[in-house]
Amino acid sequence: MLNQLVFFSPSGALIDKALLDRANLQLQSLGFSTTEMPETRLRVQRFAGDETTRAASMEQAFKTQTPTLLMATRGGYGLSRLLHKLNFPELAQCLNEHGHLLSGHSDITSLQLALLNAGAKPETLLHGPMACFDFGQPEGVNAQTEEHFLRAVQRGQVDVQWHAQCSDLQSATEKLHVNGPVWGGNLTLLCSLIGTPWLPTMPGGILILEDVNEPAYKIERMLLQLLHAGVLADQQAIVLGNFCEPKPGNHDNGYTLHSAAEFVHQQLGGTPVVLNFPFGHCTPKACWFQGGQGQLGIAPGQATRLTQFLR
Repeated sequence: MLNQLVFFSPSGALIDKALLDRANLQLQSLGFSTTEMPETRLRVQRFAGDETTRAASMEQAFKTQTPTLLMATRGGYGLSRLLHKLNFPELAQCLNEHGHLLSGHSDITSLQLALLNAGAKPETLLHGPMACFDFGQPEGVNAQTEEHFLRAVQRGQVDVQWHAQCSDLQSATEKLHVNGPVWGGNLTLLCSLIGTPWLPTMPGGILILEDVNEPAYKIERMLLQLLHAGVLADQQAIVLGNFCEPKPGNHDNGYTLHSAAEFVHQQLGGTPVVLNFPFGHCTPKACWFQGGQGQLGIAPGQATRLTQFLR
């Protein structure tokens, strides 16, 4: 079991440092020995230090010799400035050889996908909680979030069940089981990687997407960008998480995120689009291993289930 944990801040600066203080205590109570990289609490404009500092700190953390849980303090914006500075094959090799586990989501999406593309093993890439939002709240960590996190870290397993809306099985009577690599993350970040060297190709995948504070029409536009770029056509299922979308405006006239999902499903011609996955900028938060083989089970009237067993 991993018991050494290192906090690092590759993106936005910490505004409320008390969140990290509480996260530190919370994770220590779960049995982790915690340390912070030097840039963790720095602030340069909106970033946790300048680009050189953040890149060097990340490289140093990845080169830790003993197996370590590398947990981002928060997301925000900043990794897009670093992608061209990082030696991803070398970083992926560090993860693989030292047995590290990198945990994060949101802006960390681009880092994980670039590492996966460079050869990082799925068992080293946990698309899951971050320190401040998930472990640093005054009320403590959500029980379901903690359960999902510890199951993944301690046993290499994912088992998420939820009540989903599904765009193509509402009138079906038979179950659907999809097997394939589970991957994805923040929709905006994934779209930002199209046409770059850092976006992996994942044929036959189960693509999970989330975002925050984007209206439904912008979500649809980004989904269509993935469609037109050929990404969605390669997938066996599209799973939409929490989007925290604003309330519909006067122009929407009944148009919602579900409307966008229905339209995208129609363009795909049969690929299931599943909603309400408990992941995103939300609580409780599930997690999964980026690129790891998994199974998605869908059955009308029953809980939808996503599982991965990497150990």
